[in-house]
Amino acid sequence: MMNSPQISGWQVLATKRNLMVSCVLGLFFLAIGMDIRAELGAGHDQRKMSKRDTTSTAAIWQPAAGVKWQIQLVDAVEDTTIDTDIWDIDLFDNTAEKIAALHNKGRKVICYFSAGTYEDWRPDISKFDTADFGSNLDEWPGERWLNIKSSSVRAIMSSRLDMAKQKGCDGVDPDNIDAYGNENGLGLTEADSIDFLTFLASESHSRGMSIGLKNGGDIIGSVIDKMQWSVNEQCAQYDECKTYAAFTEVNKPVFHIEYSGETIESGGSGDTPVSAADTTTGSKATSTATAIVTPASSSAAAAAETATVTATATVDATPVSTSVAAAATSTDADATKTGSTDSDGDDEEADKDDEDDTSADATKEQKHRYGHGHQKLRARAVLSSTLKASACNAANADKFSTVIKNMNLDAWVEYC
Repeated sequence: MMNSPQISGWQVLATKRNLMVSCVLGLFFLAIGMDIRAELGAGHDQRKMSKRDTTSTAAIWQPAAGVKWQIQLVDAVEDTTIDTDIWDIDLFDNTAEKIAALHNKGRKVICYFSAGTYEDWRPDISKFDTADFGSNLDEWPGERWLNIKSSSVRAIMSSRLDMAKQKGCDGVDPDNIDAYGNENGLGLTEADSIDFLTFLASESHSRGMSIGLKNGGDIIGSVIDKMQWSVNEQCAQYDECKTYAAFTEVNKPVFHIEYSGETIESGGSGDTPVSAADTTTGSKATSTATAIVTPASSSAAAAAETATVTATATVDATPVSTSVAAAATSTDADATKTGSTDSDGDDEEADKDDEDDTSADATKEQKHRYGHGHQKLRARAVLSSTLKASACNAANADKFSTVIKNMNLDAWVEYC
């Protein structure tokens, strides 16, 4: 019988101790390895996040308060020589080539479209569902409020944003987001507009474009963080500029428009603007008597003689039709442009149109909306210094990017 080797107690104890030490060391190094891996992974994720955030932020253009701007919402831009930093132009009327031409001159381009209304002259009208239509807009034939909560409406607006991106727009100016303040026929509220603007901002930013708030002073506090600027109409006239100054307080521009009912100034001299009453005997001046008519018109010739002018231009004054207007001298080369008018030369009929349209045009001028594409750009001219001072020196508007425009001369503009 063979004898088995005897294992002493200390040997067993030593073996267990070594095994325990090995386990502890193994767990220790495993923990260290896992911690290092976690830190490396977190750092990688953080770098990815930082890179993504930086890229996203850099892609969104944020203009500074006070930058000079120009707005033309009627027809395609023809004159790109105007010395201004930013253009606000119609999305549908202007091509990618036109936007590229502005970019080549160092300009930024904001593309306008109506986000809250249906306009029956747009090329994508077949996409709309009549179930999404609300009330007609007063004084604006062919336009109706839209149900901005509708997924169908939002899909159409997303398609318009795709178009803006494809054409090279730097940002967008979505109009008519303030249905809550109008008889919209759909029960739309401020909360609906805030949600809609949140949607539009997200969609615009995801395409690398900026976005601004059009009017909508009541909801500024809820959306200003998502907006890169404000486009305001007539805050000086309605004493609302303090409300919109919330944007300039955070160095975001307020692109401010005041509309003039005056005629243009004669030769740029003096503070008293030429009006229809100044140039015609027995004619009634309207609040928008600002058209320049053909020199062949006898009443226009009388206006030219009275104003002692040296240059004339022709404009289409639709929807205001008048046989009386002031001709003006402009140092701008565009003042010599000519084009067709809606007048057929019948002064008697034109005078009748003046009387019929006076009240309607006065109503239109009070609305916080820009007119449709019925007017034609033909010339720019100079405002009276009195009107310019009243618009440019409005309380709280000292940092605004202000232009003063006439409804019938779309790109006629004075800057503050």
